[in-house]
Amino acid sequence: MNKLLLLMAIPFFSSGKIMPEITTPVSFSELSFDQLTLHRGNYLANTADCGIVSLKLFHPAEHNKYPPPASWLCLFPVDVIKDGYGPGRSLAEKVYFDKKTDLWKKKKYNRNREETRRSLDVYGIKSLSELQPLELYNIKSVNGRGYAVIDSNIPLWEKQKGVKKNLSFCLIQNQSYSAFCGSGSIIDEENGKEIDFTPYMLKSLETVEMGLPEKSNN
Repeated sequence: MNKLLLLMAIPFFSSGKIMPEITTPVSFSELSFDQLTLHRGNYLANTADCGIVSLKLFHPAEHNKYPPPASWLCLFPVDVIKDGYGPGRSLAEKVYFDKKTDLWKKKKYNRNREETRRSLDVYGIKSLSELQPLELYNIKSVNGRGYAVIDSNIPLWEKQKGVKKNLSFCLIQNQSYSAFCGSGSIIDEENGKEIDFTPYMLKSLETVEMGLPEKSNN
């Protein structure tokens, strides 16, 4: 019943949109993309049934090599709403769903002394003032809506792998009990030059379509 009430409180949309609006590179083209189709076996975790998920991975026309693959998850909407983004990640902010406005928002996350010390250790910093603000976007896809967070606060163990910025998202499918989520690095390097995939990945999330049926072999 709680799941049904939650879903009734979330308005449904059929077209993609990013809020706040983003500026795409001059060279951005909707013709430069890799079609990605995810099946149940592609998820790191499955607590719900997302069915087949399809999305276009946009990329610069001259650079189609994406950063390391993202981790895909299929979760229940109630868990996505409950967890948000922030707590458990040693950050100074958290992202939460505001039921009054039907939007994802962020606010300061007050931590105790132990959590503060953990933050300093996780990120290898001397002061919490070194943590960067989260960038939050409300995303509407083909048949879902949710959030995308750009996080420039990278734990030491990820920094050692060359990660510089991460994107995490969760999209709740319209009229369903599933949420498609993922996270991964969005900066790649080629010939000593950094390529930031942030606007490309955000535009990609607008194309997400969940709950597609398996194709028949007949």
